[in-house]
Amino acid sequence: MNILTFDFGGTFVKYCLINDNAEISGHGQLPAPLHGRDEFLAVITGLYGQYRSSIDGIAVSMPGIINSDSGDILLVSLYPDMSGENLYSLLNERVDVPVSVENDGKAAILAEAWKGSLAGVRDAACVLLGSGIGGGIIMDGRLRKGAGFAAGEISNLMVVPGIYNKENALCFDSGVTGFLKAVARAKNMDPALFEISGNASVSEKRISGRDVFTWLENGDAETAAVYRTWIEKLAWLLINLKLTVSCEKIVIGGGISRNRRFIEDLKQEYAKAAEVFAEGMPETVIDVCRFRADANLLGAAYCWLQKYR
Repeated sequence: MNILTFDFGGTFVKYCLINDNAEISGHGQLPAPLHGRDEFLAVITGLYGQYRSSIDGIAVSMPGIINSDSGDILLVSLYPDMSGENLYSLLNERVDVPVSVENDGKAAILAEAWKGSLAGVRDAACVLLGSGIGGGIIMDGRLRKGAGFAAGEISNLMVVPGIYNKENALCFDSGVTGFLKAVARAKNMDPALFEISGNASVSEKRISGRDVFTWLENGDAETAAVYRTWIEKLAWLLINLKLTVSCEKIVIGGGISRNRRFIEDLKQEYAKAAEVFAEGMPETVIDVCRFRADANLLGAAYCWLQKYR
């Protein structure tokens, strides 16, 4: 059984084939289709045409508030033309295989609960660091969807009290795109030079997160100052998740989770907060997603298997 699986992000859409043993093949990526519903659907139908003879279904992971039962996309800021649409209805007109859709943060934590770092864990949270920030919660061994399918939507947490605009949301301020924009401002550089969500073309060579970490390792003062603030904000997020959910474990996903320095710095900063604010509470382990940048893809495939198998 093969599932054509998509992970729609802010910079790229990743795709692959995944079977029911969580084995991945045909991995690839395309620029994120940020310019309308037709472009979004064309990515799916184009690859469906390529793999049609060898797949049993299509699974989609994407940001936003999503009713994975009905296929209704209730709200998604990165792809505003998809808000209010029903993905199942749209694709049933264009493909002849079953379709599933799930929020990216919920997909990631399901992947880790299926065969990853959260296997056997009853109470946990996932923080997914990509262009923005996604999240998911498992309580009593089950994915917590919440009223209106919005549980775990940490992306819209406010950063500064009293500022009520989208730019003050955690996803815009403290995701990888937010970090890179802050570095650009600190160095008096044009953010368009960086590989960030919303750039007109990701095919051109741009400054990547990996390049910025090279600046950090080389002792660049402006980058180091922005990085320290970023780590502190993320540690604040982790301690608040621990205090709210009483997690046994919090896992970090996204491509940045491959960076050992980042993970160790985040753990150390979290430990400072936990020593004060979580005194007397059971320990929460901070770990990385086993599937890292592929967690969304595997979780989306797992959602499909739960829905149709």
